[in-house]
Amino acid sequence: MIKKISAFLSMMVVLLLWASCFSYKKNPKLHYYSGPNVPSEFINIVRATPTEIEFVLRVKFPDKKLYHLILDGDEPVAEGWYSTVRADGTSYTLVMKPKSGLRFQVGKTYRLCIGQQSPEYVQLESNNYQCLAEYVFVFEEK
Repeated sequence: MIKKISAFLSMMVVLLLWASCFSYKKNPKLHYYSGPNVPSEFINIVRATPTEIEFVLRVKFPDKKLYHLILDGDEPVAEGWYSTVRADGTSYTLVMKPKSGLRFQVGKTYRLCIGQQSPEYVQLESNNYQCLAEYVFVFEEK
């Protein structure tokens, strides 16, 4: 009887571990909730095409690298780790390109979300991703 119980418990542990391996998603479905909204005088879009947006940010962060996302609702359109080092002492430049197969659409509202971790790391613990700072903008070509 003890062997049957041990075998059953061992099998349950193996099944739970197996299930947890398959629950990981490379592109997690997260809720991106906003931190403080950055006023428009601190972020400028200096160049914008459907395939690239260039921002100049006059926001000082204590971290030298942060994760930047451009979101369409809760769907990342562009994302990656970018340096926040302010070369001229007052601002840093951020150039973001959409993911393969996507384009920025004129007249559409997007959010620039700046966070401390990648969404892949956050999804291991939570379904929520906190933006340290957020900037909402309507895409227009420049």
